[in-house]
Amino acid sequence: MNAEVRTVMKQDAGQREILVGLDDPLPPDHCWFDGDDFSIYAAKQPRSTWSEHVHDCVQVTVGLEPAHMHAEWRAGGKHKQRKELIGNAVSVIPAGEPHQVLWQRRAALIHIYLSTEMLCGYSQQVFHQDCYELQPRFLVRDLLIEELARSLYVEYETGTLHDVFAKSVIGVLCVHLLRSYAIRPDDAAYFHGGLGPTRERRIREHIEEHLEGDLSIHAMAEVVGLSPQHFAGLFRESTGFTPHQYVNHRRVERAQRLLVNPELSLVDAGLACGFSSQSQFTTVISAPGRDDAGEVPL
Repeated sequence: MNAEVRTVMKQDAGQREILVGLDDPLPPDHCWFDGDDFSIYAAKQPRSTWSEHVHDCVQVTVGLEPAHMHAEWRAGGKHKQRKELIGNAVSVIPAGEPHQVLWQRRAALIHIYLSTEMLCGYSQQVFHQDCYELQPRFLVRDLLIEELARSLYVEYETGTLHDVFAKSVIGVLCVHLLRSYAIRPDDAAYFHGGLGPTRERRIREHIEEHLEGDLSIHAMAEVVGLSPQHFAGLFRESTGFTPHQYVNHRRVERAQRLLVNPELSLVDAGLACGFSSQSQFTTVISAPGRDDAGEVPL
């Protein structure tokens, strides 16, 4: 649906950010908490649709089991991307990022709205930087954000959500966002000469954890918040390998460790490491140049 992008106006007459883009009524037992430079929405959210919209603040959305979400957003403001996930999931949405969400079933939902001024304040206090660039991430796992949101949800359910507690949680959240989802000016030298240490560590860990799954160039680029073309170039600058070469090397290395077990067949080892067939596995391991000089560093 190509809905008109709707922008949240300054808070007046009790305007709430959660209402922007929402096509359905809020559940009667929802919680809305206004703090200094932040707001929190929590509810057992029924099936709901938020048409394409933007906010003038940073939005952190957390769905807890058994959430089922479908998100669409415009990468770079132009190309629409889509993702669907069942279970715990986090979305980090910078101010001005067009997006739309379908909440598929009743489950715990927490929206946290953070003013850009507050995040700038934390950037100055903690990182001694006046500005930051927050990277959009949709429907990802982030255990720390999940637990922070869960603590807020428990306070809402018990009716004990207090300003002091909320401020403490929001402070930890802001620092985590700036550490994990922002590019700061002091990262620029690394960023233009490669992925940079934070991104490189994140993608290496992601590859090791998902060798048996989807490691397409698009999937890997999304992990570090870059376009596939930009990611491929920076990855090669950082590692000396194309993403495809690196993934194949890591899969072969894992398969070789698995084959120490004499009861495991070649095809089973290959499939367990993400190769689609035995022929693909044998083609990769027999490719020219697979020697010690071509080993991929961890």
